[in-house]
Amino acid sequence: MSNAVELAKCHADPAYFTHHFGLIDDAQGLGDGSGAMPFTLWPAQVQVLWTLLIQRLVLILKARQLGISWLCCAYALWLCLFQPGKVVLIFSKGQGEADEMLQRVKRLYERLPEWMREASPALVTDNTTELEWANGSRVKSLPATKGAGRSFTASLVILDEAAFLLWATQLYTALKPTIDGGGQLIVLSTANGIGNLFHQLWLKAISAKNRFTTIFLPWWARPTRDAAWYHNQLEEYTDPDMVRQEYPSTAQEAFLVSGRTRFKMPWLLKQNPSDGLALDELPASLSLLDGVTVYHLPQQGRRYILAADVAEGLEHGDFCAATLIDAVSWEEMASVHGKWEPDEYARILMNLSDVYGATVAVERNNHGHAVLTTMKLAGFTRIVYGLDGRAGWLTNAQTKPQMIDLFATALRDVLVTIRNQTALNELAIYRILKNGGTGAPAGYHDDFVMAWAIALMVASQPMEVEDEAMAGSWNSY
Repeated sequence: MSNAVELAKCHADPAYFTHHFGLIDDAQGLGDGSGAMPFTLWPAQVQVLWTLLIQRLVLILKARQLGISWLCCAYALWLCLFQPGKVVLIFSKGQGEADEMLQRVKRLYERLPEWMREASPALVTDNTTELEWANGSRVKSLPATKGAGRSFTASLVILDEAAFLLWATQLYTALKPTIDGGGQLIVLSTANGIGNLFHQLWLKAISAKNRFTTIFLPWWARPTRDAAWYHNQLEEYTDPDMVRQEYPSTAQEAFLVSGRTRFKMPWLLKQNPSDGLALDELPASLSLLDGVTVYHLPQQGRRYILAADVAEGLEHGDFCAATLIDAVSWEEMASVHGKWEPDEYARILMNLSDVYGATVAVERNNHGHAVLTTMKLAGFTRIVYGLDGRAGWLTNAQTKPQMIDLFATALRDVLVTIRNQTALNELAIYRILKNGGTGAPAGYHDDFVMAWAIALMVASQPMEVEDEAMAGSWNSY
């Protein structure tokens, strides 16, 4: 095949260019001893390159040692050699890491066949932070500082190990306008817990709340890895969670085992969430209730507990959330989720309680008092009294650790059955905080976590319930 034909194929397809002419560092001595080895693409890597060809905004979450940083360097080189006037910016944790990415681009270029380099634009600038070719295309390496890259108009921006960047949010804010005129942005990283910019972008992308295309590359994307290989990793690491962090099987696992979460991922994976019963399967008394999802209809002779977390009423604050469980089996029967005024929320809880005959445990925070007052005025009597003898449940510095520990034990030992996917999502990111407490990361919710924790505390010990003879005790409340 003539060189002209080969060049035309390379021009048309970055995967062909990389697979046939890419030579990468042979750090593990797998090649012929020359220090370089052919960049023989795996199917997953080919798919990544094809995605880069057709999508402007690409988010790549990956396991370790899958060659994706090298792949992005090869794509940057292809872009510069075959398209004039391109500006590629490469960012990594520090200048040294960014310069190493640039050096990979240079080594890929220098290892091309001599005839291809002679047929391509000449390299006219070659220093530690920039490569430029005679066609005006260039690659520049930059550290991930707050305002880096702000003055550029970029054709391609690569954010390497984005989950580990110190100034990720500020950098992203500065960079996004540089590609908004039609440039491309590749954000790639292994996971580094939840709540950081990379995780936030991922959550929005999978919820179709931004325009990023997501790519997840599990540990088996490398063809030489099989179940026996993974088993060996589990044996060689002292902490199985570290294996799951470095070599995740799912995107959820990648994020969650890499953060200091209170509830372990294997516990949550034992749960079986449900969308709930269809409206036409419900009696009118349930189908007309706003924000209520029913998983099982009430059964005669069973005892139920409805535990309610009450939103604080802030403009961008939490939701009202409640879970209705079987008091003996701890299986979720129904859930409530939404934003309402306290009196509206109280009426939803009372109506749901009436259908199941459930006793109601309302968290006694600021707006919880308003919910309880509405119930009192309506003559509602199935109210749980807390450990302090007052209506409602009080969560404080003493009771909260007990609640969360009980919930963790119930999840670990599969004593609960959670049907609500939103609750499981909240449990997955609920974490141990720096001060030793627990809670959701900033910007996330733990409403269902607290509702469930209250429900289990009530179910696990005898609690007072108001009846007609106790109505006078509201005066003390």
